[in-house]
Amino acid sequence: MNKLIFTELRGRTVSVLASGNRVLQIGTAPEREDCALGTICVGRVRNIVKNINAAFVEYRPGINGYYSLAENRFHLFADGRDGSSPLKNGDEILVQISRAAVKTKDAVLTSKLSLTGQYGVLTLDGSGLGISSKIRDAGWKEQMKEWWEEEARGLVSGLSGTGLPRAGFILRTNAYGAPLEVVGLELSGQAERMARLLENGRSRTAGSILYQPEGFFVRSAMDVRKDETEEILTDLPDIYQELQEAAGDGFQVPVRFYTDSYPLSALYRLSAALDRALGRTVWLRSGGYLVIEPTEAMTVIDVNTGKNTDKKTASETYLKTNLEAAEEIAVQLRLRNLSGIIVVDFIDMKEKAQNEELMRRLRQCLAADPVKTVLVDMTPLGLVEITRKKTLRPLHEQFSRSEKNR
Repeated sequence: MNKLIFTELRGRTVSVLASGNRVLQIGTAPEREDCALGTICVGRVRNIVKNINAAFVEYRPGINGYYSLAENRFHLFADGRDGSSPLKNGDEILVQISRAAVKTKDAVLTSKLSLTGQYGVLTLDGSGLGISSKIRDAGWKEQMKEWWEEEARGLVSGLSGTGLPRAGFILRTNAYGAPLEVVGLELSGQAERMARLLENGRSRTAGSILYQPEGFFVRSAMDVRKDETEEILTDLPDIYQELQEAAGDGFQVPVRFYTDSYPLSALYRLSAALDRALGRTVWLRSGGYLVIEPTEAMTVIDVNTGKNTDKKTASETYLKTNLEAAEEIAVQLRLRNLSGIIVVDFIDMKEKAQNEELMRRLRQCLAADPVKTVLVDMTPLGLVEITRKKTLRPLHEQFSRSEKNR
């Protein structure tokens, strides 16, 4: 079973997911909560760039975001205009941060507002009912589709006046097995909050924040599942108090305040785990190793046999090392929060059956990642392409920035 840990590490407040003696994931609290992912603001259109079919919107004083006109065909005008009206410089619209700013790239903004709960996400994108791809139970999915058509759709019908086709709802993995009345109650509350938000947006000035998601630590606590996580543990009084106050939101696992004199970060060897997560080389049990090189455009991972001295044929050694590497790559992508395009250069294998076995193992390992990760294909040159959804900055950027500021 996992443990979710909140503590201090190298001058940053971190969230760590640990399983036994192994760290699975490390994240740092955002430096500016008012510009956090999911924040909804009233923005002012500063510039429309036709050749890239996008607009730049000032959503906080002096801070612009990228707003794709191809992806956002309906706009939530603060003055109540029809959402299909053309966008002009100076227009004030409601936008949400869908991707945080990274390096020199502006944050990405969207008009498809959403509110995330423990069991589902209410969206203004006209998508109807969506279900997490990690839920495999076909019978349960059919039951939820009937629930949506017969009961739940009516809970969001009042939002249709926003100028968008209709509101939608995405069931998260946490919804699986939850009582329908609990899920419906959450959806009803989200619909009421969204209606108030849209109404308030008409009377607020540009740059105003209409909605901020729960703080980093509460969001992290709400995301864990009781069938995977044993407890939430922290040695920071302020965070413990914040979690206690938010416990009414329905954490699925208990929260415990750590009071032992031995430091929590030392107990779980977090400093050493961070060093490994920031390192270029990752050793495998067999003696092989990975070389992980993040670049501006993509992340490149090279697999090597290294010190593997198994008394097997070269073909067997290559397959064993590659299969072990596939498992470790899935771990490292999550641990380091690597995203975008990932290219893996596995050890070359001549037999088609071995390559197919490798791809099956890699696909199986990547499926456990809570962030959407897609195994694209193996190219004719033997390079394996993976894409992983961008959320927060990768771990090496989070800590390199904090190290420079110290």
